[in-house]
Amino acid sequence: MSNPSTFTPVYQSGSGIGGFNLLSPADISFAFDYDHSGRLDHIVLYQPGAGTIWILKRDGAIFSAVYAQGAPGNGIGGYDLASTADRVFAFDYDHSGKLDHLVLYRPSTGIVWILKNDKGVFSPVFQSNTGIGGFNLLSPDDRALAFDYDHSGKLDHLLFYQPGAGTAWILKNVKGVFSAVYAQGAPGNGIGGYDLGSTADRIIAFDYEHCEKLDHLVLYRPNTGIVWILKNDKGTFSPVYSSNSGIGGFNLLSPNDHAFAFDYNKDHKLDHLTFYQPGAGTIWILKNDKGVFSPVYAQGAPGVGIGGYDLASTADRVYAYDYGDAEPGSKSGKDDGKKHHGGNDHLVLYRPNTGIIWILKNDNPRDNRK
Repeated sequence: MSNPSTFTPVYQSGSGIGGFNLLSPADISFAFDYDHSGRLDHIVLYQPGAGTIWILKRDGAIFSAVYAQGAPGNGIGGYDLASTADRVFAFDYDHSGKLDHLVLYRPSTGIVWILKNDKGVFSPVFQSNTGIGGFNLLSPDDRALAFDYDHSGKLDHLLFYQPGAGTAWILKNVKGVFSAVYAQGAPGNGIGGYDLGSTADRIIAFDYEHCEKLDHLVLYRPNTGIVWILKNDKGTFSPVYSSNSGIGGFNLLSPNDHAFAFDYNKDHKLDHLTFYQPGAGTIWILKNDKGVFSPVYAQGAPGVGIGGYDLASTADRVYAYDYGDAEPGSKSGKDDGKKHHGGNDHLVLYRPNTGIIWILKNDNPRDNRK
């Protein structure tokens, strides 16, 4: 077991954040580059089905809204966020290396929009009711993420997949025209030998080679122990890691298991994997040494969570965030609330329907460093 005090809170609240109350079980959050800085230093919170979306900036310890649509609200940029199925994520639309656009999509309908931000005014650069790039978005199971397909260091490709149907499409964007660089229809054979045959399958992008590029795919199947990592060689995907018994000591045997990439050691690389099991207090952070994964932080099942946050609810969610510590060598050595340095090395943990949200820093980032 790792010492949970390795991580400590820089923000704690039981009443929401920046005016967003976090009192709906449908609330979802992620990090976003609102001001085109190249840093994921703003927080998006939204409530699909209610038209509600807020974007928060941080000034010192104070979070406040730069965009707010209450409940009920009108959504953002013309997209109404009126369905509980709606999902939103950050995307590099214009190949700038900045995740400063929003992709909004509605599984089972074909609806997908991409919004740009011009000084707080959001408007569509892409709108469709018939899917995107040949992917029809007509299944309720459809999911999407941004991916660095061509090893450019830019998350400027879109990966849409349908777990349970073996379907995965990767789309490039040429001036707003999306087309497939990889396509496996429904039904399909998955990708790189991973069959995507279970509706539980999930995919995330990962920096496997410590190169500051999220150009590998982690595919995992909660409740089974199955996890693979795929590399891409000019459109041919193949495993660099495959296991039926979990990874790095994390057994992946709960249906509640989740994963994301994390900058554990403040080197601006999302080259650690975080697996957690909400409801059990379980969270592991794994380093990668030439394909051998081992924990730099581990709290088993049951565990006590991390940094004082107990992860005791199955509703708990966690993601990486650029909170913005002081730059190395700054005169004060203190965080002035403005020096957001581009490292997603803090953890946001939140519990929908309760108002609870914490942000944790890592006090010993060089322990077990890779």
